[in-house]
Amino acid sequence: MCAIWIAAGVVLGAQSSLGAVLQNAEPIALSAALKASLIQTLAWIPATLAAIALAGRFPLDKRHWRAHLGVHLVAAVALAFVTNALVVLSYWITSGQFGGLTVLLQQGALWMTLRLHVALFIYAGILAITQSVMFYRRTRARELHLARLEGQLTRARLQALNAQIRPHFLFNTMHTIGQLWRSGKADSADEMLDRLGSLFHRVQDSTDQQEVPLADELEMVREYLAIEQARFPDRLRCTIDASNEALETPVPPLILQPLVENAVRHGVSRASTAGRVDVHASVENGTLTLTVRDDGPGIDANSPNGKGTGLRNTRERLLELYGAEGTLDVRRGAAGGTVATVSIPRKEVR
Repeated sequence: MCAIWIAAGVVLGAQSSLGAVLQNAEPIALSAALKASLIQTLAWIPATLAAIALAGRFPLDKRHWRAHLGVHLVAAVALAFVTNALVVLSYWITSGQFGGLTVLLQQGALWMTLRLHVALFIYAGILAITQSVMFYRRTRARELHLARLEGQLTRARLQALNAQIRPHFLFNTMHTIGQLWRSGKADSADEMLDRLGSLFHRVQDSTDQQEVPLADELEMVREYLAIEQARFPDRLRCTIDASNEALETPVPPLILQPLVENAVRHGVSRASTAGRVDVHASVENGTLTLTVRDDGPGIDANSPNGKGTGLRNTRERLLELYGAEGTLDVRRGAAGGTVATVSIPRKEVR
């Protein structure tokens, strides 16, 4: 702000000196012209600070502009008087004379009257700039606040969805262990408890994050399928196939869990013969595609695209994280069974 008034003084001084030369008038030394112009402009520095303070204290917003406008009109006149009095006083000081307080007040009032339109224009400019800066800062602060709230809301929704998936998954696993115990298969139950402990540790770590590498997600799927294979030792066959590019892609934690669980529960467990669950992951044209396929009875024809808490939560999580680019499609396979396909945009691991 000080630099602006100094620059204005230098420009006005240079113009005065150059103008005298161009008009063939009495030459004005550049030093004298700069001195006179700087006396005129530097006096506006304290007035500008006062105007900025008043603009912050009495903003011209929708609710208060009528009452505050009067304050600014009075302030503009008062600052015009003070500024012109400072200009007169500065001339006296540089010339080594002092005309007295009464004369100072008279001269200040006289020059204020003659230059009131200039003072009002300057004050209005300062007020407008200050109001614009204040409005921008308020708008920016409001946008940042809304962005933080939206981020907190998104995290809360994702945490709530994760929390719904975890109890459902753990309940089914504990139910399987209970069945083994009741069947007298204590060794298999102990092995499943060990796997469950390892799996629960992975689940606890992953669901505290919005995204994890697909490689970590597939490790959890392997742990889960190992538990289910202990339940269906002669009936469940599994394959997991993922490209190296896909393994490095971030995905929401437990995104495959409800799909694999549905494949086992509604595919293999309902079939009287051996069944299989295939998990495939690939990247093409910047999109990660995750496919879970089973050869069971297939999805109900009256329930297009699947239903249930797990599938609904998966869709909601994809929508929260990726918008329209995150999709889940569940349909009958061409050769029977059910095919669940998740598509999300591929991002690099940070």
